[in-house]
Amino acid sequence: MRFSLIILLFGSSFIGNAQSFEVFGADFNTTLNSSNSLGLSQANIKVNFPLKLKNGLLTQGIYYSKNSINYNSEYAFGTSNIEDFTTIKYSLGFLKNIKNDWKLKLQIAPTISSNFDSGLSFDDVFFNGSLVFIKTNKASKLRLGLVYNTAFGMKTPIPVISYSNQITNRFSYTIGMPVTKLEYKLSKHDKVDMYIKPKGFYANLTNSISLGEALIKAEKARYKTVVSGLNYLHKIDNYWKISVDLGYQLYAAYDLLNNNNSVYEFDIENNFFIGVNIKYNLKNKKN
Repeated sequence: MRFSLIILLFGSSFIGNAQSFEVFGADFNTTLNSSNSLGLSQANIKVNFPLKLKNGLLTQGIYYSKNSINYNSEYAFGTSNIEDFTTIKYSLGFLKNIKNDWKLKLQIAPTISSNFDSGLSFDDVFFNGSLVFIKTNKASKLRLGLVYNTAFGMKTPIPVISYSNQITNRFSYTIGMPVTKLEYKLSKHDKVDMYIKPKGFYANLTNSISLGEALIKAEKARYKTVVSGLNYLHKIDNYWKISVDLGYQLYAAYDLLNNNNSVYEFDIENNFFIGVNIKYNLKNKKN
């Protein structure tokens, strides 16, 4: 209760008339892996701070993520120093109305992602970001832009092309990239959605790994997956929400890289996953 009051007083003075803003979020998810395939567990924590400006909304965020891999097999090279990868990101974003119901959303996010087997170096640093134009009508929203996010397991820009529509008070959908979903409100406090989206991580190896041949060394680790799932969300009160996920990996790949070229690809099977998430939102009484 005390935490909620402090965050409410702090955030409300910044966010102005915005309907909803996620201040805090934490989630944990894990694949239900079998003995002959890799398993992945992810733990994520994020804290966001909004600041209402005269010409828009400025946001700052701090993100922490830990990815843990269970190899379930023995390899010709050691895997003890590539079992855990940590990502720390600082995000600075700006949302501004332009004209004719269009908004500009710009974000830069310097990121450290590594197995931290030794000291920090510049190779552990990645620069993520996005540039998205958003057109909002009464019941629909169009997004167009680009996003560069190593949290998708890719070190390349991907397009943002999506259309959202509120069909009824209960049913809405978003179709496009990078996220497609269908959402249905069961009640004032409960809703479910079905989704397809990318996930993963891209991390530096602070000490390169010899793959059994002196001339072949791995310098980066990359995990890419596309997941489809069902999420059930319960609104505890006007600010706190909790949700659970159950889904399946439609595609999954994990490999080690040298100069952005794959030098070792692990055998990995698509598996089911489960997860739990908790959020704290400001100005969320109507959502």
